[in-house]
Amino acid sequence: VVLVHGDLGTGERLQAAQLCRSIESTPWCRFQHVIFIPGLFHLKMACANALWHCFIYPSAAQEDETSLMRDVVELRPKETGIYISKPGFHRMHQLVGHAGVCRRLDFWGVHIKNKTGFVSLDAFAASQPSLQDLQEMADEIVHTYVATHRLQQMRNKPEKERDLQHENTLLLNKYFLLYEELSYAMNHGDIGHVETCIVSWIPILKAIGKHKYASHMTNFLLNVHFVYPSGLKRAIRYHILVNPTGQQMKWRAVDWCVKLNNLFTKVKNGGKGSNRSIDRIILESLLVQVYKNVQGIVQKNFDLTHLTTNHAATDMSKTFAKL
Repeated sequence: VVLVHGDLGTGERLQAAQLCRSIESTPWCRFQHVIFIPGLFHLKMACANALWHCFIYPSAAQEDETSLMRDVVELRPKETGIYISKPGFHRMHQLVGHAGVCRRLDFWGVHIKNKTGFVSLDAFAASQPSLQDLQEMADEIVHTYVATHRLQQMRNKPEKERDLQHENTLLLNKYFLLYEELSYAMNHGDIGHVETCIVSWIPILKAIGKHKYASHMTNFLLNVHFVYPSGLKRAIRYHILVNPTGQQMKWRAVDWCVKLNNLFTKVKNGGKGSNRSIDRIILESLLVQVYKNVQGIVQKNFDLTHLTTNHAATDMSKTFAKL
């Protein structure tokens, strides 16, 4: 069996090849041994794009005073036009993280003030609450500030009794938590948790028109849990995530590793000007690891081991306080 990871385009081309060779006499010629696995990194990008379609792209969603676009104005005032048109995955991923932190700190502060009487989160933290108290408060906050089954009851009320801004905020908090849950499960390498998150995202992807993603992920889960034999099921589930560095919280989807390899092959070592050609890229692709090793040797010889291309996290405390 050969496991092929990739985006939906890769899966469709593989299905087309298998359909074209379906009349062959042997399973090998019919490519029955090739199994496509949807890349989780592309799924994560689709989920980020779904959030953009829900809370930024509609013009009506930008008029709400509690809308996500108002957070963009505070967090990225010079990039509002980019977020409205086509922000891309990195910007949306960063926005979900920053805006989600601010919103959760906000309703934590409101809940603590109403329940315990503490004026600020710092004063509450200074009281050194127990872990059990924090868990109980977190459960209360989730049922109050995150959309649950009671959201439908709110929507069934007469128009004059409804609070549309509150309903939209509850839904936004829920979708943000679903995205961060998926991201955390992938980074942690928790396969079962990732599959549970995928089930929650399938109807959301269908709702915004990404029917192909929803269909592929549905078929993938059905095949893994109800069609494939136990040995193949185990092999697929244990190979949808990899950990290249062996560090905690550094698990990555296989298609993310492919993207990284494409970066070194096509961008950094693909040549420039007249040297940038398909033949040159194919020729240099075999030496990508050699180039990385040579660069590491030079850094060690010149005592540059403390240097890194990974930038430190930006201090967002002032911006968070403003938001």
